[in-house]
Amino acid sequence: MIESYPFRPWVRSTCRTALFWGLGVVALLGGITWVLGRPGGVPAARAFGVLLLYGAVFWVTLAKVWWTAGGAAVTLDDEALAYQPLHTFRPRRIPLAGILACGPRPDTQALRLVHLGRKGEERELFLNLGVIDGRNEFLDALGRGLEARGLAPVPGRRDSWSRPGWRAW
Repeated sequence: MIESYPFRPWVRSTCRTALFWGLGVVALLGGITWVLGRPGGVPAARAFGVLLLYGAVFWVTLAKVWWTAGGAAVTLDDEALAYQPLHTFRPRRIPLAGILACGPRPDTQALRLVHLGRKGEERELFLNLGVIDGRNEFLDALGRGLEARGLAPVPGRRDSWSRPGWRAW
């Protein structure tokens, strides 16, 4: 069974707002450069061209983030947890069998996952729960998946699981 949890709506709306404000700022700076420089002069033309290039890169980057935020932030299936960083094109997967411990990071909205890396070393991942729509349902489903893989709830810590014998927090 595959469960997907989308990004919260404010992630996309913030990108959309930044797209329009960023375009306005670049246009304003371009206008100032054009007015202060000699019209038709080489330095003014170069400065305006550089601003246009930066504006285009800014727009493409934010458009990519906006597009990515339209998909699932986290996907949970029987075998793995997949999370989608906003700056990458493909989700990253962590096998549930490789997770050693999981629990909220104190005083943050982050979920700390300790898992085995590709070379068998322990790695930490801090997953931002603040951008996940339905994070409580996600944590419940993750807990069921981890308990099915042999992790036990950590006494006294909500939404925390640890593999028996693994050094606890």
